[in-house]
Amino acid sequence: MVVSVLEQSIPFNQLNQDIKQFPQVHPITPDMHITHKGVSRLVMIDRYSFKDTEKKTLKAGDFVVLTVKQDPKFPARGLGIIQSIDLDKKSALIEIEEDYRHVLEGEEQTTGIIERSLDIIEKPLEIFYEQIAKRNATGLASVEETEEKRTEWFEKFYEQLVSMNFIPAGRVIYGAGSETEVTFFNCYVMPFVADSREGISDHRKQVMEIMSRGGGVGTNGSTLRPRNTLARGVNGKSSGSVSWLDDIAKLTHLVEQGGSRRGAQMIMLADWHPDIVEFIISKMQNPRILRYLIENTDDESIIRLAKEKLKFKPLSQQEDAMYQGIVNYKNIEGFGGFSEAIIRDAETKLRDGGTYSVHNADFLTGANISVTLTKEFMDAVENDGEFPLRFPDVANYTPDQMKDYNEKWHEVGDVREWEKLGYPVRTYRTIKAKELWNLINICATYAAEPGIFFIDNANDMTNAKAYGQQVVATNPCGEQPLAPYSVCNLAAVNLAKFANKESKTVDFEALRETVKVGVRMQDNVIDATPYFLDENKKQALGERRVGLGVMGLADLLIYCEKEYGSEEGNALVDEIFKTIAVAAYEQSIELATERGSFPFLEGQTEAETARLREAFINTGFMKKMPQHIRENIVANGIRNSHLLTVAPTGKQVAPYICKNVA
Repeated sequence: MVVSVLEQSIPFNQLNQDIKQFPQVHPITPDMHITHKGVSRLVMIDRYSFKDTEKKTLKAGDFVVLTVKQDPKFPARGLGIIQSIDLDKKSALIEIEEDYRHVLEGEEQTTGIIERSLDIIEKPLEIFYEQIAKRNATGLASVEETEEKRTEWFEKFYEQLVSMNFIPAGRVIYGAGSETEVTFFNCYVMPFVADSREGISDHRKQVMEIMSRGGGVGTNGSTLRPRNTLARGVNGKSSGSVSWLDDIAKLTHLVEQGGSRRGAQMIMLADWHPDIVEFIISKMQNPRILRYLIENTDDESIIRLAKEKLKFKPLSQQEDAMYQGIVNYKNIEGFGGFSEAIIRDAETKLRDGGTYSVHNADFLTGANISVTLTKEFMDAVENDGEFPLRFPDVANYTPDQMKDYNEKWHEVGDVREWEKLGYPVRTYRTIKAKELWNLINICATYAAEPGIFFIDNANDMTNAKAYGQQVVATNPCGEQPLAPYSVCNLAAVNLAKFANKESKTVDFEALRETVKVGVRMQDNVIDATPYFLDENKKQALGERRVGLGVMGLADLLIYCEKEYGSEEGNALVDEIFKTIAVAAYEQSIELATERGSFPFLEGQTEAETARLREAFINTGFMKKMPQHIRENIVANGIRNSHLLTVAPTGKQVAPYICKNVA
């Protein structure tokens, strides 16, 4: 057990007495020792430990987590021991652990003793990881049909969890077994936004509900009409897709998810959308990049929008004289007490004649942004061609066409498909494809956004095509292309645990066993999680999606003495990912024989079911799977529509595509 000096003073017997009031929490036993340390310790306690939120057991001597330093954007959390409680003032004196005192000031930093409101203090009841693992295993095994199975799978789940061979996503760790209404799904993807005030309002309401339950949200706003498009219902013009998407993005700053955690959003816009340049530039917070774009592009709209985003404040006479005075010390010994950085800053201001910043610095900051890229756009980039920015021609639609637009456009969500259905489409302008491509790359390189999502490729490969669905967007982290109302049901196999440091080899048999247990565990998540939106419930239970990924790949390669990217290293990685993929699909097929296939793969007749299974094994991804997997799906079905997702988990190198899985 590695704990701080303060934590060594925790009275375990008293804490166990408090725990008796919470049936979800497992008591501390002598065999428990996993606490983690440093940031991992804080994250475990703050994010995942079950807490006495009502503070009904809170007293002096208790170990607590709290907001040590309050800040609107970046509150600092820390751990400590309560010294005393003042019920009249509703505050407490807390001795803060040494690791978290650096954010304090003055006497507080010196003594480590701070007074804080009870409102920002939380008492964790789970201070060992084993307690969390037992709660999770209990909660996920509870959906098994018999007591015998519940006992069997509790033990198997707990073994994988406590050994840290298998790490479910954060929402599962936090929620499973807690008997609260928080979701076990990390993220959700919404359908295309209906292009109306009511549609936007309904979308916003659902996003807010998801975020309040702890989930992140992916949104594709490509169905919202462009700026200045006629809105005939109010005899006015649209403010454009970007302004409405910013309104949705602001929810991230408004909805608190507990502790220091805020929600997450991914907002996407199609490359063909007339507002695409505005979308990219409106998020740009770096004046230098805006100036670079102005000076290095030939596209007038990019130049205009960059100038509109860029803010310039000229120097006053007094400021000019002051900065000149600072620069004058440049060649004097000691620089007049000014640092070199201050002198360089003064020189920059004099050179520019003022200060550059940006308008609306907080615009879209509540979300990650990405551009959905089509094959037509990439072809135009490759051929140095023009690319049309288009949208349904709503300003000129007949009443019948407008009725269809209001009812169907947000279900289609693709201007190409809309045109194929016979509806008029307006080309707002054309843009040199390379100009837009360069804009994306420059902003992504120097400001980390926008991301890019090859949506056509995703739809070509997704298993969802088999049951008539399409990918709309990704989750906020971007690793999972999802259909409307689909969810991230994520977990990671900790690859570092399967490396034998002595023999420099991988225990593939143990890896297969962990994957098989993990698939069942994540399938149980789908039944154990609370549901609060009917649409999400229908989708999650209908496709039973699992996202099994990895962490610790870099560690495994080190332990096996294989260089990442080398021929030997790549061969080992291929074998690992092939093993995971095959084991996961084999287990899902086995689960189907016990529990049935996912409902979207079940037809009304045997013939329809056979057709669906045949369509499933002929999706882009499934064509790459081993033949015995495909044959067994046709014969027995499969429990989960999707099974593999490499998420951005800790100590993991970039996702590696297994080229030999087929």
